[in-house]
Amino acid sequence: MSSTNNSNDNSVALELENLQQQYSNTLLQYKQAVADYISVINNQQENNLVSIQGVAYMGTGSARESTANTLQDCEAACSSNSSCTGATFVSGKCNIRTGESSIITSSSDSYAIVTQGKQLLMNMEDLNKQLLNINGQITNKMKSAKPIYDDIQQKTDEKFQILIENYNELENERKNIGKLMDQYKTLDTTETGNEVMIKKNYYTYILLFILAVAIIALLVKISMSGTQPIQQTVQYGGQLNNNAYYILFGIVILVIIFNLKSQ
Repeated sequence: MSSTNNSNDNSVALELENLQQQYSNTLLQYKQAVADYISVINNQQENNLVSIQGVAYMGTGSARESTANTLQDCEAACSSNSSCTGATFVSGKCNIRTGESSIITSSSDSYAIVTQGKQLLMNMEDLNKQLLNINGQITNKMKSAKPIYDDIQQKTDEKFQILIENYNELENERKNIGKLMDQYKTLDTTETGNEVMIKKNYYTYILLFILAVAIIALLVKISMSGTQPIQQTVQYGGQLNNNAYYILFGIVILVIIFNLKSQ
């Protein structure tokens, strides 16, 4: 009987040791992933596209199917499309995707094309889930082992409390990762709005230019008509009357005010 208890003790202790070692290794990977993400953000490389083999990125919809037949051309097609949030290159076909989603497992000849920042965020999220899972296994194992380890109750409780605190920290970081993923959606919406504003200002300037040309032509015509004698009334050729100068001055002021408001 004593031999059986010792065997159980050793088995539980070995399992806990293996789980704790696995937790430590995964935690190191998680910390490195966080450091890599911060480095990419600081170097402003988060929008650089990278490809991941064996997975696919589906997004929420299709932007369009590109004619690119190489992985490099598919990355270039996604980069040049403002609606592209990622792409999948598989069997020589490039599918440009829009919207946000996680990557999914696919065939070995499938490549998911996403931004480097998004890749690192998804890697952090995956490691975070692994840590939560291992943490839960350790917690359950320690709960089941408490009757066996009555003589080290205090140490077990201390470790248990540390695991709970780590769990809460990981939960908070998971929420932060979710917020960072949402920022990508906001960034895409902002870029679309900026493009619309640029086009709006462009067409506005064209209309102002056409209006200015029309007014100048009208004023020139009025000026030229002022040089013709009408019923023996003498007028000085080439000069505008006072009203024409007022009109021209008012137009210049309106154009300047409109330009300042547009900016």
